[in-house]
Amino acid sequence: MRITKKAVAGISALALAGGGGILVMSSADAAQSAPQPSAPGARDAGGAIPNTKGAVTNWHLGKGSVYGDNLGPGMVEWFTTVYNGSVHEIGLDENLKRQLGNGKGGAVTFAPKAIANIGGAFASRKTVVGELTLAAAGTYLVNTSASFDRKNADEAGYVMPTTETYPSLVLRYGTGDSDDAGTIMGSPVSKGGFVELTGSSTKTVTVTGPTAIKVYGFGYNENRSDFGGGQITVEAQVTAVKIG
Repeated sequence: MRITKKAVAGISALALAGGGGILVMSSADAAQSAPQPSAPGARDAGGAIPNTKGAVTNWHLGKGSVYGDNLGPGMVEWFTTVYNGSVHEIGLDENLKRQLGNGKGGAVTFAPKAIANIGGAFASRKTVVGELTLAAAGTYLVNTSASFDRKNADEAGYVMPTTETYPSLVLRYGTGDSDDAGTIMGSPVSKGGFVELTGSSTKTVTVTGPTAIKVYGFGYNENRSDFGGGQITVEAQVTAVKIG
């Protein structure tokens, strides 16, 4: 048998053993030998790809003739998500998984609400203002702004203060409200009620799953009394942005 130079050109390797031979073709030869589709997007004439090693060639991938019935269920799902422009979560390491959703978050605005109690134990006397839910595990930047306002001296129901009052807006989460997500407090509010008191806080919060951030109103008097319940309102806005 004569092997010409032309015939050898397409051969990547030729091994003979015991009178037999193994022929390994280059990708170019595979492209030439693979069945050609009759029209763009059409299946090749051979139908489904044979269930043999090496049956899928560069030609099949390049021409788009690998079909769902040639793939296992997991590969069908993977190809579908990639084709649709998304990245399947199973292809990400743990660090990248934690970053999914970064830049997203939520915000809630709370209308003015009277702080029912001043002084005493926070746990039993706090006023519920509302809550904001963190949708998934991760690290969030929680920003809070608040405005406190005492009833004006010329308003019905006003009571002249006998001490300085330090109102607060408190954000808590976790078992028994054990974790702090931000606290606004520091200056006394106007005794006459004609000047509002404002404040803000920024806090980084890390949670292991969906979590409610609870928002409370409270305050203390300089003389440690319980004077002033219902005299001061608080309104607020809380935003949370996922950063990790």
